[in-house]
Amino acid sequence: MFDLKGEIAIVTGGSKGIGKAIVYALAVAGATVVIADIDEDNGKHICNELSGSGFQAEIVKTDVTDSKSVDSLVHYTVNKYGKVDILVNNAGILGDAPITEISDEDWDRLMRINLTGAFYCCRAAVRHMLEKRKGKIINIASAGGKQGFPLAGVHYCASKGGIMALTRQLALQVSPQGIHVNAVAPGTTETEMIKNRSEEKRQFIINKIPVGRMGRPEDTAAAVLFLASKAGDYITGETIDVNGGLYMD
Repeated sequence: MFDLKGEIAIVTGGSKGIGKAIVYALAVAGATVVIADIDEDNGKHICNELSGSGFQAEIVKTDVTDSKSVDSLVHYTVNKYGKVDILVNNAGILGDAPITEISDEDWDRLMRINLTGAFYCCRAAVRHMLEKRKGKIINIASAGGKQGFPLAGVHYCASKGGIMALTRQLALQVSPQGIHVNAVAPGTTETEMIKNRSEEKRQFIINKIPVGRMGRPEDTAAAVLFLASKAGDYITGETIDVNGGLYMD
């Protein structure tokens, strides 16, 4: 049911954190994974690790804020492999400043990476998926897009709320053509993005999570694998929450 042999997947921001876990999950399930990231060095390291274990992955340097770079990524993938079956829009950055300290540049940069980048990737991939009348798009949202949280900036939450709205509307448009579009919304997850938070802030977050721990990248990757596989074939336009029961707080 979770077999992805023969599938071609693109994962943006796949060189570290949640993206890296997603790359491994899809590759181990049999997919050939194209890592789209500006960090070529980490991407190459992941590809070498996977190829050494008999799995298929490659890195294509991509700037998701540049529509030409995104179009080139999808064009390259289709030319080499003949198709794009799975797109995971994971590339993103965190913002936790109070609104009075968010500059125009801060707002624009975060929106371009977190939301506009996902739009560019969806647009480019859908153009090819429509020809095959088949595809899975999984966008990485956040618990912050649904629920206010003291340690998240308004720009970050707005971008992730936008991801969920984009997911619903795109699913409405393309699901009749065989393209499933869903999102996964992780709670706070143990990645490089939060490594500088104090122990006090970390404990504050954990105290709000009923299962008593932060998320792990593999928790989100498991939900992505489910949606990318045949097990998720009757789900579209949805956001799956992976947050340890945060909303029950």
